[in-house]
Amino acid sequence: MDSRKIQRSGTTYYLYLPASWCREHKITTDSVVYLDKSSRGDLMVMPKKSETNLSSLNLELIENSPEVINKMIIASYINPVKEFKISLKENISADQILQHKLLLGGLELVDFEESLITCRTSLALSDPDSLLKGVIKKVLSIARLMKEDKKHELIKKYEEEVDKSNLLIHKAIITTLMYRQESKLRHIDLFYIGGLSRLIEQIADILITLGDNNKLIDIVEKMSVSLLSILDDLKQQNVVNFITEVEKLDRVEVKNLETYKEKRIYSLLAHMGEVLCNWVITKKIDEKDLY
Repeated sequence: MDSRKIQRSGTTYYLYLPASWCREHKITTDSVVYLDKSSRGDLMVMPKKSETNLSSLNLELIENSPEVINKMIIASYINPVKEFKISLKENISADQILQHKLLLGGLELVDFEESLITCRTSLALSDPDSLLKGVIKKVLSIARLMKEDKKHELIKKYEEEVDKSNLLIHKAIITTLMYRQESKLRHIDLFYIGGLSRLIEQIADILITLGDNNKLIDIVEKMSVSLLSILDDLKQQNVVNFITEVEKLDRVEVKNLETYKEKRIYSLLAHMGEVLCNWVITKKIDEKDLY
């Protein structure tokens, strides 16, 4: 990692830009550079203003199966487009529209007509790390609410918001990879954020079906709190503690649906530990903090 000594003139602090970077981006004494701050508080210097001209997407579908339509809607939603329009060869009924809405988990701004599906989306997705913490907090809310009232309608609402936030995280990741100048996080960090988000969403899907298994609900609550703490301070020992806690969980022999759910949640937590371990090692290599 290169370093620069901070200079001072009166009340102004400044530093010299690397000559190689200036040559790469054709920066001269007549140029203007742009400053931005990342979600971690880092100051970024950009050779040009961050601007994204999003396009409109138009699709035509001959196949009217619910599976195909839903997958095309989600793929269009998570990609960086200003709006999309899906034209259907055959009309869909009111009952089919209702079923699509239920399956899609409440994506906002997706409108259905008899043979047309439209959506105007936005790009307020510059902080997928913050979105990830929001997903974990929603899972934590589900766990705590289930211990009080397992049939509360808010549980289903939270679960829908987890699904939606997971989609938004992957939309942010795809957008960042396509428009590199907008990235406030490293691409490798986005990779790990996306991996954790998928695992957390799967835990939420199982969590809302646990019924009276308060022991497992308590475990999900505890590990969610631990995960939030790790994301605030991604350190080796914190990750090791998480993995150790997962290893302490009872080994489960699958005998019925309930024991399958339990084993599945333990497996997802173990995979989460792997992602965190990979991430912290990447971070140590990046910081040249090897021992």
